[in-house]
Amino acid sequence: MKYRIEENQQGQEIVMEGSFTFRDHDTFFEIISLIKASKDKTLTFNLAACDFIDSAALGMFVIASDEASVKDMTLVIKSATGRIKDVMFAARFDNLYTFED
Repeated sequence: MKYRIEENQQGQEIVMEGSFTFRDHDTFFEIISLIKASKDKTLTFNLAACDFIDSAALGMFVIASDEASVKDMTLVIKSATGRIKDVMFAARFDNLYTFED
C-alpha cells in the first residue's frame, strides 16, 4: 500500500492506494503516529484507489479508531466501494467510522 497525506477543509485526508495487507503494518503505524500527533478533529481515509484489504488491515483500522477515540477525533472512510465496502459493513465498521461516498 502507498499513501499520501492531503489537507482538506475538515482536516487531513490519507489517500491510500493499492492493496492494504498485513505487510503494511509498519507503514500504517506511521499513520497511527499522525493520529496521535494531530490536533485536527477529523481524519479521512480515502480508499478510492485502494483495491484490496485483508483481515489484518481491518484490525489496523480498529487500532486507528481506538487511538482517535482517545483524542475525540472523528474518522471518516471515504470512497470505499465493492468488496472493501461490503467487508467493512459486514464487520460493523459503520459503528466506528463515518462513511462518505
